[in-house]
Amino acid sequence: MNEKMDEQINRILNIVMEILEDVRTLRTRQNVLMGDPMLEFPEVCERLKQSERQVRRLRESGELVGFTIGRRRMYLQSEVDDFIQRSRKQNKHNK
Repeated sequence: MNEKMDEQINRILNIVMEILEDVRTLRTRQNVLMGDPMLEFPEVCERLKQSERQVRRLRESGELVGFTIGRRRMYLQSEVDDFIQRSRKQNKHNK
């Protein structure tokens, strides 16, 4: 019984930690669009571990869309996360 209870407590703790991380992210981000954090171009390069040139190629090919506010290129975090997931699936499929 204790083992089962420990598992449940650990699952709950993991969920709470994920929520805490989301709250911290939202608190530090001023750029949020309908609850979805917006990333600036350099942040996207860093997150993808790609050069600016490569991220521009991804935008030109339509793999990442983003949008412009004034002269700043912005990307929704969910869009970047979706791109990462698609890339992972494609890499697994190619192996």
